[in-house]
Formats: sequence, C-alpha cells, structure tokens
Amino acid sequence: MKLTFVHTFIFVLALSVISGSCDDGFSVYDPNYEPSQPQPVINNITPVDGYLAGVDSVIITGQNFAADIDSLIVNFGGSPGIIHSATNTELIVRPGTIWGENLEVRVAIRGHDFFNDSYQYTLFQPFGVYPGLLAEDEPSAPVAVDDQNNIYSIITSNSVTRYRRIAPDGTITTDDTQSPADGGPIPNTMRFTSYSSLIAGPGGQLLMAQQSLQAIFQKTFGDGLREGIWAVSSTSSLDIRDMVFDDNGYLWVVGINSDDIHRFDVASKAETKFPFEGQLSSVAYNNTNSELFVGGVVDSATTIWKFSIDGSGNIGTGELYFDFEEHYSGSISSMIFASNGELLITTGPEESGVEKPSIVRIFPSGRHEELYEGMIKAGAYSITWRDDNLAVVAVQGTETSINFLDMYDRTRSGIFGF
Repeated sequence: MKLTFVHTFIFVLALSVISGSCDDGFSVYDPNYEPSQPQPVINNITPVDGYLAGVDSVIITGQNFAADIDSLIVNFGGSPGIIHSATNTELIVRPGTIWGENLEVRVAIRGHDFFNDSYQYTLFQPFGVYPGLLAEDEPSAPVAVDDQNNIYSIITSNSVTRYRRIAPDGTITTDDTQSPADGGPIPNTMRFTSYSSLIAGPGGQLLMAQQSLQAIFQKTFGDGLREGIWAVSSTSSLDIRDMVFDDNGYLWVVGINSDDIHRFDVASKAETKFPFEGQLSSVAYNNTNSELFVGGVVDSATTIWKFSIDGSGNIGTGELYFDFEEHYSGSISSMIFASNGELLITTGPEESGVEKPSIVRIFPSGRHEELYEGMIKAGAYSITWRDDNLAVVAVQGTETSINFLDMYDRTRSGIFGF
C-alpha cells in the first residue's frame, strides 16, 4: 500500500514520541535496575540422602533467604512446600507431594527476579500399595508380620479368598491352593474368611480371633488345614477384638462384653482376668517400660489407658493416657509403638459422612497430630511393624488394600528438624 503524506507524518511523529520517552526516562526498561534482594542460594538439604514427599519437614540451609515466611516460596519438582519457619540462612519446610529422584528445588523471594541456581533433591513415596500386591487385592483380616519380615493376611485376589504370605521381595505364597487328586474344585478349609485380630506367634504360628467369639484360633501357614483352637476364654460373653504378646510369655486379649483385660500364659494357655470396665477394641505393649495400653470406649468416651506390668506379669490400676474422643472422630481399631515411644493409632474403616484422620500419632510428651496428613488413604484399621523403617497398614473403604508406610526412621524423636 502506498503511504500518503498523512501516513508518513503520523509514523514519524509516533517514532519521535517513543524515542523521546526513552530519553525522558518513561520506559519500563531501566538499565540501572537492581533487585531489592540478592539471589537465594541453597547449600544443603537435610537429611542429605533424601526424605519423604509431603511429610514432616526438611532443613534447607543456604544464603539470602528471608525471615518473613509470607515472602518466600519453596518448590520441589513443581510441587510447593509448606514453610514452617525461616531465617536468612535456614528454612524448615514440609516437602511437596511429588516424589522422585533428583527433583529440582527452587527458592524464590518477593523482590527478586530469579530463583536459586539448580539444586536437586530426592523425595520418596511415603505410602503405597505393598510390593507384590495389586490395588484390587482386598484383605479381610488385619496384617501379621513374622521375624523374617513376611506379612500375612486373608486376601481376596481374583475372587479367591485365601491366607496369603508376601515376602519382603514381593513374592506371594498362597495357603491351600492345591487341587484335589480327582481334579475337582479347590477345597476351602478356612474356618472363617475374616478375623478381627491376626498376629504371628512363636514358631511362625499364626493366632487369630473372630470378633463374635471368645476363642483364639491357630494355624501354621502352608499346611492347608482348617484353623485349630489355641485357647478359649472362660468368659462366654467375650467378643475378642485384639491381642498382643508381651516380653514375658503372655498374650494379652481385649474385647467387648467382658469388663476384663484377659491374659493367657503362652506355655500353659492358662487365663488370668483383670477387672476393667469398658468396651475395648485395641491393645498395645510398650516393651521399653513394660507397659500395657488399651483403647476403646470407657465411661462412654473413646480413650486410651495405660497399665504398668509388674515382675509377676500382673497389672494394677490403670491411668488415663489420652482422651481420643476429645480431639478426633473415629474409633481406636489398632495401636502400635515406635521405638521412640510414639504411639500410632488407626481410626478404623471409612465411615460415610465422617471426617477423620486415617492414622493419629501421639508423642510421649502428649503432643498429637494426624500422621502424614493428606498422604495416607482413608480407612486404616490395622498397622504392624516390619523390623526396618516400614510399617504395614490395612485399609478398608473406597480403596481397600494392604499398604506400606515408610516411617523413614522410626527411632527419631518427633518431626525432623524440631
């Protein structure tokens, strides 16, 4: 298109205005601009070998941070962290929820145009389906673990419900799966297809209880035989909910409709009963102080009680340890101690319309909190340890499954960095 005189005039005038604006200092570009904050620098992140995604805290040390938490952003591989405290040289941050190796960690400060230079850090998956199992493999009993870190439960897989053992490498062995000699259907010699309690006893023997009965059953995995009776309580109304071994050769048993805490001698099967009124759903043993803990509904409130065990294996008057109902919804379905004295509590299967944490942690100081908030499936009802940093958790609800729980280091005291 041919430019007229008017077009040419307008173009020259516009160019003059732009040039004049630069000369007069009205440009958005300032060659003398300097950021109000120096560039942040990450020198180190502790623990140095990586930590858990979305869990507790890591410590970031470096330079040119800020003491004002609201002016800081910390990002792990694209997922924001939650800053708990900050100084110019140290940040305590809950990592982002993405896990993986060598994630880029970025620190930004308001008033600065750039993140820190590249710094990589590894975050591990804190909770997931147990190795060897599929998400659709559904447990119908709590999980037991033996001294070889094999786990046991009754699991429905491909519509077949059987006792199954999962080795640490994920290898699955199924009890009672051999076809009969005549080629007929696989027999089901299981007494029940679900139990309220399942633990590994002496010699690898499995002990289990069905919550509507007063009997304790036993089974040797792999024998293909129906469970036998290990012991029967003399309290006919007892509905057993949970059991635990102590270090003195006793099995402690709790349940409902009994108003007793029951103790069985492992060698003789003799039963001793200690009066305690309550509808008890869980029992745990703390071997550090030789103490017994029971949880359930006592005096119309969901609470946890502590008993000292004397040299003769007897318990006296208990004391209230934690008022669960005052702080949380749900039930006390299982309890287990970490070696630092921390008590972990599962709150039972999912309940429609009930908001509750899946697992609660109670510290020896009395401080308590939801464990791994937002990182654990809802409906945890069973928890047990392997002998390393892993716990095994059974979940019942929309995602019924058996899962691993990485505690990173269960001997540590509280949140890392505090």
